[in-house]
Amino acid sequence: MFKKSALTALISIILLFNSGFTVIGHRGNPMKVPEETFASINSAFDDGAQWVELDIHESNDNQLIISHDRNLDRVTGQNWIVSQHSASQLTQLKQSNGENIYTIDQLFAQYQNQPNTKFLIETKKTKHNNPKNMEALLVAAINKYYMQSRVMVHSFSLDSLENMKALAPQIPRIFIAGSLKRLTFEVFQTSNAVNVSSALLTPRLIDQLHAIGQKVFVWDEMTENPKQWNWLINLPIDGIVTNFPERAVYYQQLKKNTNQSNTNFMATLLNNQSQPIWENPYPNSPQRGQLEPNSTVHIQKEIDWEDQTYFQIDTNRFIAANGLVQSLFTPNLAPFLNQQVVVKNGPTNRNLRLDPNNFASQQGSLVPNQVYWITALQNVNGQNWAQINYRGWIQLQNLLVSHSSAHYYDNFEQYNNYAANTDKKADHLVDINEQITLKPSPVRLQIQTNVSQLPAITYTCGIASNLNQLKNNAAW
Repeated sequence: MFKKSALTALISIILLFNSGFTVIGHRGNPMKVPEETFASINSAFDDGAQWVELDIHESNDNQLIISHDRNLDRVTGQNWIVSQHSASQLTQLKQSNGENIYTIDQLFAQYQNQPNTKFLIETKKTKHNNPKNMEALLVAAINKYYMQSRVMVHSFSLDSLENMKALAPQIPRIFIAGSLKRLTFEVFQTSNAVNVSSALLTPRLIDQLHAIGQKVFVWDEMTENPKQWNWLINLPIDGIVTNFPERAVYYQQLKKNTNQSNTNFMATLLNNQSQPIWENPYPNSPQRGQLEPNSTVHIQKEIDWEDQTYFQIDTNRFIAANGLVQSLFTPNLAPFLNQQVVVKNGPTNRNLRLDPNNFASQQGSLVPNQVYWITALQNVNGQNWAQINYRGWIQLQNLLVSHSSAHYYDNFEQYNNYAANTDKKADHLVDINEQITLKPSPVRLQIQTNVSQLPAITYTCGIASNLNQLKNNAAW
């Protein structure tokens, strides 16, 4: 089906484009080491970048010179135009760290035997598509050093990408878009991906590009502004070309360590406390408001990160899942908010979890015959959970629920009978037992007439062993 070299390159494309957030060091690691030197390239890879972006111009003797600028004055102090000098002259010039200017052949020779080093090459062309033979020279160098699976090409020049498609169709081609007007059907016929300025990037644009089979890269000066990163990390980009690869890798790993899935349902906050809304679900994210109890929101995505589940409720708006109940179950769970409860007698699991989604997060144990309050509710994978005294979570089926401070019920039939006889039964409690199955306790509990100021919780770990602190922090 494919020749071996073409198949290898195709596998490379698949791995790149299915790996998610790819970090590409812009000209190496220019904020640490002079750009486009071997030291800068090595620094970017050492900081975790998967690719390094470099630029090429053509000398007057048909050699490809690695430089972002056509005039080398900024990086060498010599006012030389690349196209006006030979490669032998240009490669004698020194950068500020003492390294020479390099040709593309010198680059590939240097890294040929380092298979984890990969390069995104930008072809620098004039508006008249000159020099005409740049792509042929580049493909010849790629083939000479067997770099077919380790090179991508991007350019502002559509003509350059069309040349690359004709000469080496297996090499990924990325169109650099500094303006949305340049994103045309003609571009998409040629490119595999689009490199978009962060100033133009929106979630809708990314979705549109993905829908037509275009991967989305973003470029920005990326001045390590936390606001920029907090916004960018939420977007489903495929890669970023950045001057700060170490910082980008940090965010890449945060995102890589999450499990994300798209969702589409309404949920209500069954929690006595308002919950903070965050710009992203990662550490040090800025707070962007709060969700009030009984508010209903649209859940767009679920993000599981470090034993905590977050829901995306809007663009760049996230909230911890604790206390959010799918609206389908809200009528059945809402009546139990603020109810008094005791833990069942007998072989009942009394342990509290810090989070209903985390089996390992012990938060203490409930004490038999002590009265507690349900302060939040949640439904997780078909199981109903109650938060006790704002401290931790236990399955609702392990509790006996009270209708008043003096009556406790070990199943919902007893509860409904009492409510009906006292004319206090709510219509939405009729089918509650279909949602929550409680097995009757083998031992009848004594009637509790007093509620402790601080219901006893036995803490089995050092998370919250200071009971005075718990008493001060308890909300009643």
